[in-house]
Amino acid sequence: MKIYCYISIVILLFSINGYSSSKILDVGEELNYKAYFGFIKLGEVKFRITSSYTEDDKDIYNATATIKSYEGIPLVYVNFIFETTMEREIDGLFSQKFYSTEFKEDKSLTRIEYKFRYNDKVITVKKETDGNVENEKKIVIDENTRFQDGLSIFYHARLQSFSNKNYITPVYINERESSVRYSFNINKDVVSSDLTDYDMSVIKIAGVADFVGIFGLTGEFVGWFSDDDSRIPIKAQFNVKIGSILLELSSYKKKNWKPPKFEK
Repeated sequence: MKIYCYISIVILLFSINGYSSSKILDVGEELNYKAYFGFIKLGEVKFRITSSYTEDDKDIYNATATIKSYEGIPLVYVNFIFETTMEREIDGLFSQKFYSTEFKEDKSLTRIEYKFRYNDKVITVKKETDGNVENEKKIVIDENTRFQDGLSIFYHARLQSFSNKNYITPVYINERESSVRYSFNINKDVVSSDLTDYDMSVIKIAGVADFVGIFGLTGEFVGWFSDDDSRIPIKAQFNVKIGSILLELSSYKKKNWKPPKFEK
């Protein structure tokens, strides 16, 4: 009887993990956010899972993000495209390749490429501006470390959000090893926005970024994910060089999904 119960629990856990994974890593999912500094609209961020395939019995996913400030905002100019190739295994999701393309205000273009060669224990880095290679190197890494890039962490955190645990996640960003620390409170919480005419049921994530990202993003952050199997980020607050900004889901494309309603 005990063996039967144990096997049943294991099957249930794997079923939950597999179901949740398919809801989160959903090809065609498109999430659009607006960024606010107080009441000022700063810009937009768009995430999209573009494709998936199987390679060497591993599930591979491709995703993109565009980050762009609105024209006419004083002292703010951001225009990036991120691309990631992520590998999904039983023990998690991690980055295989990452590309960052920055369109600068002076019309120049900087592209950075990371390739994570875990079997060779190196990350290859290539940086070029307007087609001219500025930097090309190999970074030696620990053979047991699997990294997130600046985009894959968005999906990795969602996959981890089904456990009320603390996480320290290795991140490779700005051509250096770093980390992000966060934890989840999976008790029901509630948020409201212009996205729906009802209060949404969410769970809360809080953490600290140990790196400096786009526009000086660093330090403490807090966010709210939909309290369902899709774990859609609804809102988030970050510290950047001008102060605190709010990122809020403004529209989405996701088959058979709508924000869960908060029920008391």
